[in-house]
Amino acid sequence: MKKQKPKIILFMITICFLSIFLFQTNKIQEKTFQDDIIFFKWFFKQNDKKETKSNEIYHLKVDYKQTNSKKVHLADTLKKETLIYEKIAPGTKGEFEILLETNEKINYQIKFESQTPKPQNLEFQIQGKNRKYRKLEDMQTELKGEINENKRIKIHWEWQYEKDEIQDKQDTYDGKNIKQYNFTILAIGT
Repeated sequence: MKKQKPKIILFMITICFLSIFLFQTNKIQEKTFQDDIIFFKWFFKQNDKKETKSNEIYHLKVDYKQTNSKKVHLADTLKKETLIYEKIAPGTKGEFEILLETNEKINYQIKFESQTPKPQNLEFQIQGKNRKYRKLEDMQTELKGEINENKRIKIHWEWQYEKDEIQDKQDTYDGKNIKQYNFTILAIGT
C-alpha cells in the first residue's frame, strides 16, 4: 500500500497539470487572432527589408464595343512574405498589373465588380498617383482614356494596421470574417 501512495500522488499531479494545460490551451485559442496580429506586426517589422513582389498580371484585350473580364483573388497578389494562412489580413499588402492589349486606336474604360465583401481598411493606389482609394470602384474615373498600343496599369494595395483604436476594432472584425477578397476586372472598349 505504501508503494502505491507515491504512484497515486504522481498520477494526481499529472492530472492537475494536464487540466491546467488544457484550460490554458482553450484560453489561447480564444485569443489566437489577437496573438497572430501581434506576432505578424513583429514579423513584418523584421522582414521589411527583404520584400519580394508578386507579379500577377491580368491580360485584357480591348476591342470596340466589347467587354473582357478577369477574376482576381486578392491573396494571389500578396507580397509572398506577408501571406498569412493563405488569406489577406491586417498588415498585408501587394500589387497587381492590368495589361490592356490592343492593336488599334481605341477608347477604353476599366471597371471593377466586387464578388465578396472587402475589408473596410483595405486601400488601393494607382502607381504614379498620390490618391488612395477605399473602394476599387472609386478608381474607375481615373482608369479610362484612349490607347493605340498595349498599356500597363499597376495597382498597389495595403491593409494597414495600427492607425487608431476604431480602425483596429474594425480590422479585428474583418480579419475574423473575411478570408478572401475577390473581384472582377472589366475592360470595356468604346
